[in-house]
Amino acid sequence: MTFLWIMGLLRHRLMRLVGAGFGIAVTVALLASLGAFLASSTATMTERATSAVPIDWQVEAVPGADATAIDAAIRKAAAVHGVEQVFYAATNGFQATTGGPGQATVQTTGPGKAVGLSPQYMTNFPKEIRLLSGALDGVLIAQQTASNLHVGPGDPVSITRFGLDPVVVTVAGVIDMPDADAFFQGVGLPPQAAPQAPPDNVILLPATDWHKIFDAQTTLRPDTTRLQFHVHLDHAGLSAQPTTAYAEVTGKARNLEVQVAGQALVSDTLAARLDAVRGDALYAAVLFLFLGLPGAALGAALTLAITNSGAGSRRIEQALLRVRGASARRITGLAAAEAAIVSAAGIAAGLLAALALARFGLPVWGDAGSLAVTATVAALAGLIL
Repeated sequence: MTFLWIMGLLRHRLMRLVGAGFGIAVTVALLASLGAFLASSTATMTERATSAVPIDWQVEAVPGADATAIDAAIRKAAAVHGVEQVFYAATNGFQATTGGPGQATVQTTGPGKAVGLSPQYMTNFPKEIRLLSGALDGVLIAQQTASNLHVGPGDPVSITRFGLDPVVVTVAGVIDMPDADAFFQGVGLPPQAAPQAPPDNVILLPATDWHKIFDAQTTLRPDTTRLQFHVHLDHAGLSAQPTTAYAEVTGKARNLEVQVAGQALVSDTLAARLDAVRGDALYAAVLFLFLGLPGAALGAALTLAITNSGAGSRRIEQALLRVRGASARRITGLAAAEAAIVSAAGIAAGLLAALALARFGLPVWGDAGSLAVTATVAALAGLIL
């Protein structure tokens, strides 16, 4: 009897069923499309935020700390793509003699920084150093410092040390440091402290050369040198949602702080960037509510209006069924079968429309898990409607 009833509805009430299914499809398509857009936009925010951070963690060892133990603690706290030891030394300045015989001039700078890097540093942190001239293999000098000293690749530069004789090195290349603010930031400063400006005069040395030049200064003036670990985390395991990713990164940083307590200080630049993105993700969710729900409500109102337009004929049909001996349970079952068919067709049409819009109409998409949740919620809304 249910089959005969449904076939009769399709023959005589087709437009009413199509109208109700269309309203459900509009509701489901709007909810699914906006949900996919929200998931995709937040995932994009997370991806851009993490990719824009050149150094995820900067771990600064206290004087006398065990560098090997700190390195092991970093690798235990989180999955990493690279960990590099970076050696910093303060200098009294740099000096260079330029010009030919009889025209030689001496250029001198103020205090600066000499940094020791391993050969793998620029592979693990390619955004930190940009070559302008010369070669990356050897002593590198910052563009501003090279301008102050009037030097370039192949020129000698004298490094003035604290309490020791100057040392002369030969410049191999001139570089720019786009992220100098983070590279030279003070680790462990209180949040209310004003940001420190990067030094004007910088020279980069191979780590072996740095040790030859500044190990004696470290012994004489340990307050003028320091060791940092620059950490590039594995972002593949992070959540696509900024709030969840922030919690994950912060938790790993807290774990590291516990392991290296008293041995090192941790600066979590990646978490700070994700913290800023969380507000943008919340704003996107608010837009979803204000822009998406009215459209979904309109689709629901359309469905209810079309359904209510046939209320009179439904009462007549149900009365005829009761006259012919149909029980209330049978009548309810027929109504449920009609609702199930209309909702199934509307949900399928709405999800297909959302799929087509997401794939071809808008350059948005999300991860499979988020899309599955979005599709399920939209389908349930269509079924309830």
